[in-house]
Amino acid sequence: MRAIIEIFLAILFTVISGTTVLNFSSKAIKKEAILKVHKGLPSLEMFTQKLTK
Repeated sequence: MRAIIEIFLAILFTVISGTTVLNFSSKAIKKEAILKVHKGLPSLEMFTQKLTK
């Protein structure tokens, strides 16, 4: 009985810690993607201005 409880707690801990790591990593990825897009916007604006002239 104790082994079953320990296995259940280990699985629960793994799931909780895994989702926490995924949340932190997804936030970091989103932040980095926003920075890259923001850095790319001025060159995109200049490109479209050159096309429209």
